Amino acid sequence: MDSNKRYENFIVFLAPLINSVGGIAIDLYAPSIPSIGRELAASPALMQNTITLTLICYAIGQLFFGILADARGRRPAVLLGLTLFLAGSVMAAMSGSIALLLVARALQGFAIGACQVVARAVLVDTVKGPRFAVAIIYLSLAFGLGPVLAPYVGGAIEVHLGWRYNFVLYAVYGLVVLAFVLAGLKESLAPAQRRSPLQTLAGYGAILGDARFRSSVTLLGASFSAFLLWNVIGPYIVQDRLGHSAQYFGTTALGVGACYLTGTLLNRFLIRVVTSDTLMWAGTLMFVAGAGVIASSADELNLPRVLAGIMLIAFAQGFIFSNAMARSMSLFPDRAGVAASLQGCLMLAFGSAASALASVLPLHTNLAIGGVFGVLFLVSLTGMVSLGRTRLADSPGFGT
Repeated sequence: MDSNKRYENFIVFLAPLINSVGGIAIDLYAPSIPSIGRELAASPALMQNTITLTLICYAIGQLFFGILADARGRRPAVLLGLTLFLAGSVMAAMSGSIALLLVARALQGFAIGACQVVARAVLVDTVKGPRFAVAIIYLSLAFGLGPVLAPYVGGAIEVHLGWRYNFVLYAVYGLVVLAFVLAGLKESLAPAQRRSPLQTLAGYGAILGDARFRSSVTLLGASFSAFLLWNVIGPYIVQDRLGHSAQYFGTTALGVGACYLTGTLLNRFLIRVVTSDTLMWAGTLMFVAGAGVIASSADELNLPRVLAGIMLIAFAQGFIFSNAMARSMSLFPDRAGVAASLQGCLMLAFGSAASALASVLPLHTNLAIGGVFGVLFLVSLTGMVSLGRTRLADSPGFGT
């Protein structure tokens, strides 16, 4: 029993560590996007779409590694993913053209699909009972720490060492995570539970047919997109339009990320006494309030109000994201790999669509920026209403 408890404690630590690779993969190099574009002769829209490309490949990777994790096991999937992430990081650090950098970012994005799938699946496999909800919050915190710390660190690296060293840090971090996996991760998928790729693909239909899953993923997609958006549009607003440094942008991103982290930590304590539905509705109300704060300076680009609104929106996601994730992951404990991969793929599809749209929109005023977040709020509200309806329909006595 003591041995099982120690291993469960290790998984509660290791799963967030693995998941954190996805958290830094997008945000560490964000402050360097303008300078990379200048050195490699790439337009701002193309450079912003390096994030979109990463997200698209991240989504595809989730599906691939979800199938692999359920067919061959969790350990082989994450070992392959981390190895590919290391290769992509080295390739990016050595890139001499935008084409090579795009290939490297695509490889990194595909590889980190393994990290998110396996991190979620091993928690479902290993951690049971009330501790599971707490472990999911730690998983969200680890993912959220990437956007909190990575842009600030990346901004400092850009100023003092240059953008290539951001990708060197990616490689070092990936190597550290790989060492922990090799040292301690046991295979948690029993042979009797393994499924062929065709069986896994067939399982997607059943999962997508669940209205509760669709509602939860809608919430996750809007929440993830709202949290991601500043690191897509912020570098050019802060650095090119307003003339601040990469490190200055990193500081703004640190503030935004800290608000998400604070919201998630507060959610961690409130979940003991307040229902997850109540917390998500509180987050939804703060979401629309934040969009209103941004849009209140309609005809100008007012950075303090943009940041105030985005910080409130990020704080709100701390109440939405982990609760929606726990809700969707708990629906299919016997198909954890498939459910995690499909959940992640759809969430990232939301994020890639939002970032692609933001990269082409003329976001020159607070009203335009607030409008983008307003659309994401409406998507989030749709998910909340739909989730409420499915819970009502599943309650005893409904319709009698």
